[in-house]
Amino acid sequence: MCDAYLFGCNACSPQYRAEPAAFRHNFSWRGFAALWRLNLVMPAADQKLEISRHTLEKLSALRSRPKYVDMPGTIYNGMRPESSRLSAEEQLNQLIDGLRNGLSSKPSKKFALAEFAKTMSEFEASDTEDREQLVRYLQEIMDILGIASSDGLLNRWMYGPVLGVLADHDYTERHGP
Repeated sequence: MCDAYLFGCNACSPQYRAEPAAFRHNFSWRGFAALWRLNLVMPAADQKLEISRHTLEKLSALRSRPKYVDMPGTIYNGMRPESSRLSAEEQLNQLIDGLRNGLSSKPSKKFALAEFAKTMSEFEASDTEDREQLVRYLQEIMDILGIASSDGLLNRWMYGPVLGVLADHDYTERHGP
């Protein structure tokens, strides 16, 4: 495994480990330790979430809205083709349903972010604008749940293992933890 495996290196993922050694990297704790010392890699702090009836109503309102559609006044003109839009909308609705059902027994940031990670790993859009739109929906869900930070999860998914960590570090430096 390489240094980037900790941040999602595709070459070191389980499906590629069966590949010949020429395709694998060598893992180095020095790289990880250097990022840790720079506070670029931090364990996610858990947060107990207060899930009220109002919170659940807001999640239901988001679920009922059409998603990945044209947003006037922005550069986002919706996901194409329509079959992809409907599939992505259903995927996000399943996330919302999972949160509504699961947060009553596991009202934690860690649970919500784990659900986000599953949804992001299954998201098939190749268009950057569609990926950005998913991040906007996830940020909206975070606002509803009272989660201030994804602890870099959204940035790492959106910008990759290296730039995502740096983007999160830069944001934290400017806005605080």
